[in-house]
This record gives sequence, C-alpha cells and structure tokens, in this order.
Amino acid sequence: MSPEAEGTQARPYGGMLSRAMVFLASLVVGRLVLEVAGVPADITRFLSSTAGLMLAAVYLAAVAPLRGGMRKFSQLLVPALLLSAWTAGWIIVATLIAGVFRLERSHFAETSDYGNWSHLGRHLGAHVVEIVFFFAIVLMLMALVHVLWRWPITVAPGAMLGVFVIMRYWTEAMGLEQWRAAAWSSTVLMLLSGFYLGGWGPRLGLTGARQLLAPALALGWTWRAWVYIATLMSALVPFYKTHFFDPSRGNIPLRLLQLLVASIVEGFIAGLILWGIAVWIGRATRQVAPQRGAP
Repeated sequence: MSPEAEGTQARPYGGMLSRAMVFLASLVVGRLVLEVAGVPADITRFLSSTAGLMLAAVYLAAVAPLRGGMRKFSQLLVPALLLSAWTAGWIIVATLIAGVFRLERSHFAETSDYGNWSHLGRHLGAHVVEIVFFFAIVLMLMALVHVLWRWPITVAPGAMLGVFVIMRYWTEAMGLEQWRAAAWSSTVLMLLSGFYLGGWGPRLGLTGARQLLAPALALGWTWRAWVYIATLMSALVPFYKTHFFDPSRGNIPLRLLQLLVASIVEGFIAGLILWGIAVWIGRATRQVAPQRGAP
C-alpha cells in the first residue's frame, strides 16, 4: 500500500482519537468550572473523566478497525497509553489550578494542598501513578472488544453491553440508588442482543443455526466478562459501593475465584439462550422465495 493510501486511512482514525481526547478534556474542564460556579457535588460528580475514559476506550476499540486502525492487538497499546496519560494530565492540571488558587469548592485539590507545596506535589505524583492504573484498565477493555472482531456481528452488541455495565457501575459508585441504576440493565440488553443477532446474522451470511452458535456463545461470555471486570473493580476499589461485589464480607480471593467459575458457566448458558433467540428470529424473518407463477 502506498504511503498516500496509508495516510488516507490513518486520518479518520486519528480524527476519532482526537475527538475522544477533546471529550475527555471537556469533562475535566467542565467539572472544574461547574464546581467553582457552585454546582452541587451530587451533580458534578457524574461528569467523571474516569468513566469517560472507559467509554472512550470501548468506542475506539469498536469503531477504529472500520477506519483502518487497530486491527492488531499491538496497535491497542499506543491509544491506550495516550488516552490514559491525556486524562491523567488534565486531572493534574485541574488539581494544580485548584491547589494554587485555593478553589475550595473544587474536589480536585485537598485542603492540605493549599500553601503546602510538598503535599500538593505528592498529590500530583499520585495522579501520575494513576496513568499505570488507567492504562491497565483501558487496555483490558479495548482488548475485550478487539477479540469480538473475530465475529464482526458481535462487536456492536458486545460493546453496548460494556457501556451498560460501565454506566451501571459508575452510577452506583456515585451514590445513585440501585433501583435507579438498574435502568442500565445489561441482562435485558443481553437478551435483546439475541434479537439483533438473529435479525442481522442471516443478512451477513450466518444463515444456519451452526453459524450462529459461535457468535452467540461469544456474546454470552462477553457479557459475563464485562460483569466480572466490574466485580473486580468493586473488590479492588472498596470505597465505591456497588451491587457487583461487597468486599466487607471478607474472603475476597476465594469469592472472586468462585465468581469467575460461575461467570464461565453463566456465560455458556447465556450464550445458548442467545443462540435459541437468534435461531428463532432468523427463521421467523427468513425471506420465502416466491413460487412459480405467483404474481
């Protein structure tokens, strides 16, 4: 492929990455401005750059291969690191501004940061270390979506399952009542994915029941993988309270192992249910060839 053709393919993907970076910067700046303006924390906390980073990672991994980018796993490394460092960098800038100018309404700087350069420096250093944490999480999320490109029909529902799990985790972590956060139900979306698979599968060449089995199982396990990632996050970050995992009950390693085994079994069962729905929808919507002599 000529350099000109490669450049043509790279530009749309670069534009997607740039828009994602603008989105993440806007979350940090917007939250700082709203906090300084006196908007209650119960509202501004939903402008989370961390949650935005996870959503941006899923978006890029799902759409970038269509624009000539990230077709190999190694191509995920640079975008994951760039997005992680970019997000942490804007958080550092907001923290520095809040600390230097004593913006007491902002959550970015702590009270002990005001006039204490050594404490502010340690605070900023902690955000630098967060880049490693962000990178590991972002790379894991992008890799999960990247695997789905083995069955392209699973990318859209698989990515949306991830979005729903991320949103439910974050809304619960931000203190929203669980009955409200349950609106982001990945279980309901998983069942709807069966209708999507059965409706679009035959149109993409998956005409037989056997051809729908692998994508259905992939979606079932993908759903449980998203939920298990949220479970791990709830276990590793205990100050966020979610329904995914309760660290206060103790025996965390054994419970996580048990949940991993259960997730594998549940994913297989969910995949079979999706397969049944997909086969049913595929047959129900199959076009019948007109008979001879029919008008």
